[in-house]
Amino acid sequence: MRTFPKELAEFRRVVEARGAELRGLPLAELWAAADRPTEDLVVQGRPATIRVYVQSRADGSLRVVVQGFMPGRLLRFVTNVALDGFCRRADGGVEELPEDELDKFG
Repeated sequence: MRTFPKELAEFRRVVEARGAELRGLPLAELWAAADRPTEDLVVQGRPATIRVYVQSRADGSLRVVVQGFMPGRLLRFVTNVALDGFCRRADGGVEELPEDELDKFG
């Protein structure tokens, strides 16, 4: 899929890479990820931010969402959003977040 402009595709890859990194962490370390400061970065010359949210769920699992924002290139009041998320079950398994849950962060 072609994303216009190219830097948005790269930004989505960065957010997905952060999610992949978090998927490899054990439950206890995921909680620590919630304390990470907002990450400011530059993707192909454009500023962006990435934030990690870790939330407990009633069934003992954790919901982890990586949320990225990149201001629009021409219209600064338009913000591009990139999301990646998963649930880490208490038994250590990983499930992708359903689209409806992930959309709440967009």
